[in-house]
Amino acid sequence: MLKTYIFDEANKNWIEERSSLLYHDLCALLDEERNIIFIWNGPKSSQVRLKKGYELLENLVSNYPNINFQISILNKKVPDYVQIRLDKMLSEIKQEDKKEFDKFSRFITLRLYFIFLLPALIFPIISFLNLSTSLDWRKTGYNYEVSSGLYDNWLSISLFFIILTIISFAIILTIGIIEIESKIIIYSIIGLVGSSGIAIYLQQGIFLFLFQDGSTASIYYIKQSDILLFLVVIVFGIAIYEIPNFIELINFIKVYHKFIL
Repeated sequence: MLKTYIFDEANKNWIEERSSLLYHDLCALLDEERNIIFIWNGPKSSQVRLKKGYELLENLVSNYPNINFQISILNKKVPDYVQIRLDKMLSEIKQEDKKEFDKFSRFITLRLYFIFLLPALIFPIISFLNLSTSLDWRKTGYNYEVSSGLYDNWLSISLFFIILTIISFAIILTIGIIEIESKIIIYSIIGLVGSSGIAIYLQQGIFLFLFQDGSTASIYYIKQSDILLFLVVIVFGIAIYEIPNFIELINFIKVYHKFIL
């Protein structure tokens, strides 16, 4: 028979626990028949906690000199009966994890989410890379020199990819609503607001910058510092929705890679 104990780091003692475990727990499983104490250190626990719990356990064992307890830290090889007990005690938290990631009730929405989230993350990067080509424009003193045609194309290309981003997030939002998944809805709304803001910003065209002396209808002179500030603003705007959606994509691939590949 196994008895299970959780290490209470704050009070420096071991407390018996019969029902459930969490990933940050340090657990001791006492096999009274074999005089073995197995130590399980949860994936979210620390080596520091393991060391403290192990030392306390050694002190407790030393109080029973008539019984030769063996302390074993569980690694990859776990006895079957111990693994069964761990699985049972972890079943509740694993069920919560399953609820967290089992978001899709339809195979088609699962595929569509991946199909549109991927370009929704790639298009803004392409847009920014195009905008960053401004750093290669001809330099004249503290200014960049650019023709009106090149300037218009420069903005139009980036705006095109941002519009594609908006469309992608609109479809993702629809998927989130269909699946009644709050996280997808929130992240897609952030993506829509962020990319729409960038689109409105880019649509200012020639009013984006204060052209410097010497500018004509066909040649624009723009301060280098203004271009750098503009790129920083664009990066910040993209990062606001790119980062959370990228993290969500990684988690999605981990869970659903068998269905999307």
